Amino acid sequence: MIAAGLTLLGFFALAGAMPRHAPVLLGQWAPRVRPGTLRALGWLLLVAALAATLCASDWPSALVRWFGLLPLGAGSVLLGLTYDARLARGVAVLGVLAILLGIGR
Repeated sequence: MIAAGLTLLGFFALAGAMPRHAPVLLGQWAPRVRPGTLRALGWLLLVAALAATLCASDWPSALVRWFGLLPLGAGSVLLGLTYDARLARGVAVLGVLAILLGIGR
């Protein structure tokens, strides 16, 4: 769960770093946040998701799961951006909830 949440938030941050998507995703926060910071945060979150999967006892299957989470997270953010920015922001909320549920277990 934690890796899924980190992956969703990572792709949300990477999308928010793009000049085309920043005003839609970030709204009034877009001028205040540097794209380089969001880009670095996005990659850091994806690496943290990889680290979270490798901490599992059965790390080979966890690694395969992480590779499956990558297109799922990217596709979720992409579909949210395609249809409505509120859906993409909802993906970020789902990412936070997934992390909290994973920590609570």
